[in-house]
Amino acid sequence: MDYMKDIKEIKLAFLGSGFMAQAMIRGIINAGTLPAEHVYAVNPVDPDTCVMLSEKYGIVAAMPEMLADADVIFFAIKPQTFPEACEMYAEHFTSDKVYLTIMAGVSCASVETATGGARVVRFMPNLALSVGKSATGFCLGRNSGEEEAALARALFGPLGEARELPEDMLSSVTALSGSGPAYFYYLCEALTAAAVGDGMDEETAQSLAVQTLIGTAALIEESGESPTEMRRRITSKKGTTEAGICALEAAGFFDCVREGYLAARRRSDELGKK
Repeated sequence: MDYMKDIKEIKLAFLGSGFMAQAMIRGIINAGTLPAEHVYAVNPVDPDTCVMLSEKYGIVAAMPEMLADADVIFFAIKPQTFPEACEMYAEHFTSDKVYLTIMAGVSCASVETATGGARVVRFMPNLALSVGKSATGFCLGRNSGEEEAALARALFGPLGEARELPEDMLSSVTALSGSGPAYFYYLCEALTAAAVGDGMDEETAQSLAVQTLIGTAALIEESGESPTEMRRRITSKKGTTEAGICALEAAGFFDCVREGYLAARRRSDELGKK
């Protein structure tokens, strides 16, 4: 199948209906990538969330036996639950389907083994895909090729930026853009707390911090210049921004961010080994 041309013809089933599945479904439906009736959500452990998604987006709240009708099955579950899911759905897995996965640390080879050597594409998106702004890395399994790469781009291209990488870089993507949104939220928390500690009311402090993040991201995207160059441009000699940057440097800001990145990467590797 030419997925870029015939994407609207496929039937896509999500195993799981948590935050990431909900974000992907919202993004796919809002972008018009697939008709709602071609999107299934399967979660016999928590069927109420599937019903909620059906009512909200018009998708199908499906039972496991409906997986037989799907062309593509998406593992949108936590990596720790992968073995349990394999047992639960084994009778519905056939090697003629394409299997997608967002399970951190779970290799393409593991999914291939569980699905009888099927074609596999592994993704690491972030929650911003629900608003069409995700930073997604993906890699192909050993039995996947250009058609599956086209499927990946057809699904995730409208949801932000999607880049193909070697699989050994997926843990790095996890640490960078997968966990990255939490780092920016944390920065907003810290800026808000600092302003509140200085006497500002919390609602105003949070609003200003969030809008600063939004505006800064928009400026970076629009300018096409590096963050380093843009930071230098607004850091006047002996000005307030330089004073703040110097204080962050003295406190080990770069080291703290690097340690957070490395910790997330190590955890991704650990999940894969388990």
